[in-house]
Amino acid sequence: MIQTVSQKPSTLIGRALVIVIFFALIAFLALYLPIFNMDTSITGSQVTDYFQFHWNYWWVRHALTTPGLNVYETNYIMAPFTSNLSYHTLTVFWYPVWALVEPLFGTIAGMTAVFVVAFTLTGCTFFMLLRREGVSYGLALVGGTMLELSRLMFSATYWTTVNIMGWFWLPLMLLTWGEIARSNQKPGKTLLQRPLFWTILFGVAFWAMVLTDIQYPLFLAFLIVPYGLLTLWRTPTWAGRARLAALGVLALAIGLVLLWFIGPLPDLLKFDRSGLAATPVDRAVRIQFPWDFIRNTPVEEGVPLGTVYIPFMVIVLIINGWLRKREKSSLPMRWFWLTLVPLPLILSPGAFINIGETQITLPYIFLHQLLGGQFRYPERFMPVFVIPGVLFGMMTLTPILKRHSRLKIAFPAAFMFIVLADSRVLESVVIQPKPQPYHFYEEMGKEPYDYVVVEVPTGASSGEGIVGEQKYAAMMYYGITHHKRMVNGHISRVNFAHFWGMRYDDPMLAWLGQRRFIEPDVVEEQLRERIAEWPIGYIVIHSDYIWKNGPTLQEIIGYLNSLPDLVCPMWIERDALVYRTTWHPDGCPARIPPETEPHTYRIDIGTSGDEKFIGWGWHWQEDVSGLTLRWTGEYPQTQVYVDLPPGEYEVSLSAQAFWETRELSLLLNDTPIGETQSVTTDTLQTYTYPLPSELVGDGKNLRLTLNYDDIIIPKEVGQSEDERKLAIAVDWIQFRRLGD
Repeated sequence: MIQTVSQKPSTLIGRALVIVIFFALIAFLALYLPIFNMDTSITGSQVTDYFQFHWNYWWVRHALTTPGLNVYETNYIMAPFTSNLSYHTLTVFWYPVWALVEPLFGTIAGMTAVFVVAFTLTGCTFFMLLRREGVSYGLALVGGTMLELSRLMFSATYWTTVNIMGWFWLPLMLLTWGEIARSNQKPGKTLLQRPLFWTILFGVAFWAMVLTDIQYPLFLAFLIVPYGLLTLWRTPTWAGRARLAALGVLALAIGLVLLWFIGPLPDLLKFDRSGLAATPVDRAVRIQFPWDFIRNTPVEEGVPLGTVYIPFMVIVLIINGWLRKREKSSLPMRWFWLTLVPLPLILSPGAFINIGETQITLPYIFLHQLLGGQFRYPERFMPVFVIPGVLFGMMTLTPILKRHSRLKIAFPAAFMFIVLADSRVLESVVIQPKPQPYHFYEEMGKEPYDYVVVEVPTGASSGEGIVGEQKYAAMMYYGITHHKRMVNGHISRVNFAHFWGMRYDDPMLAWLGQRRFIEPDVVEEQLRERIAEWPIGYIVIHSDYIWKNGPTLQEIIGYLNSLPDLVCPMWIERDALVYRTTWHPDGCPARIPPETEPHTYRIDIGTSGDEKFIGWGWHWQEDVSGLTLRWTGEYPQTQVYVDLPPGEYEVSLSAQAFWETRELSLLLNDTPIGETQSVTTDTLQTYTYPLPSELVGDGKNLRLTLNYDDIIIPKEVGQSEDERKLAIAVDWIQFRRLGD
């Protein structure tokens, strides 16, 4: 037990509170910029992982509060497939922290609270282990800080992988097993002195550790197995050893029972691993040998060990050799901890290291093969050797400082300064702007219907494969607002078939992701089928994610506008254009242009909102000294789609030709209207065409076609480097109803 157990409860609570505050302040120093920038920014640079965990916690809450849903199965991302999440970094353990903060302050504050708690717990638990092993207060504070501010913790913050912020489990499990062994030898009358209490606590902790990430039992095994064997050996009687072994089995049984009934174990056992993609051993992310063991680079360049640990261990080993010649240490257990350092240290550089021109194969290659290529981060063995190494070092230094009163405070204070400097604690953690909020997602969330939202560009990813850019998969973040199923998303371990086909093979999803040319008839057939079967409720086009320099955005908008029996434009908000499908129970609104005067309907071409009406042939929106317009010419004809009240109309457009006069004729639903007119190059002029009522009919699904005789590419006539095909520029198109 920690040395203060004999003190009054009030004293213990006071000291414990001081320790928690100390390590919380260290966490605050490490995360101060994210804490103060939550209103405008998010932590880290890897948007997919950051938004993955936001969605994860929304999904846990949704699954727990919705009858019939399983936390470890979902079709809410990578729809229409149902994916098993038991291998995914769902990190259910951190959900209560997020769920407590999120309703009051929002999801970004909830995730920041997870970071702060994770850092604080890591420092506190390692401090407790150091104290239990006899390390002085000052050195224990330094040791706790070393683990709390390890570069792996900052790497987890940078990538926002909160599943890799649970390193406090390692010292906590060692502490708990130590109490089982102690109380097994000397059981007492109070609850804290009974082995059964600590056994139950160990089982519950094992369950909670797996809820943090299923990798932790692997890391823990390198420490708890030899520690458990040591405690068995140190138990004086065979009866005591048998009792301790039985308590260990009982603790694991409690953990496994909890994992079966309140955890991922049933889903883990039925997971089909054949669909997972393995990581090649040479691509495993590791601590680069030798430089990352002796330097402290920014985490975006890798995960270094830092400049303190290796020199610290070398100095302590030298001091230890000096001590052995003169006197025995009062803390001989340090030798046991030292023996636990080499194996995880050797595993951390990965499968190979090069010394000169010689490549040396390391034991990690066998672990990689044993786990089927699914463990791809040997760098994560860093805490597994840092913990016993720091234990050995601090246990060696403690007796020396005891005999030198001047050093008892000065040395830990100086050492703490070095650790803080080496950790770059005062440098800003990387942050990035918050994602754009959109009101239309809130409107979707209010709808009681079950449907799929298709985000454009389409994209998805796993830990070993990505389709599209990372930010495409990160649009799963919006699922916590609209609460609907969606195609885009990220699942760390998922059947490749659930998303890889959208890369090139699926004509509709690959085209919407800008990875394949459009096949109009094939895409229409797929869209028609999926709208009905999935069903698809909305298609959201994020224009800021789509190439501007090309026909892609105009092609997507123009194509969808040409399918009024399948989709209709519903909302335009900043950079997003939302199409509702005709499956939707609330139906489609009429596509009538704004009524600028009585019976006069005008489309202001080049401004936000014209996307509802344009078809193929238009280039992107332009603003020329306050004049908004679009150029036509990408295709031989350019379309406009509108609905109008029935009646006779006069169609006018403000237009100007590029380079030379263009002959322009108009067609309504493929029927010519009026006479061909010459559009000049000197300035914008108004051109008017009649639109008979018999052609307008009921006014639904009208297609106006601008038919021009030729195009010119500015670059070819030396006007600019513009390589677009240009025919005429259009400022506005107006429909004025005649008569009553």
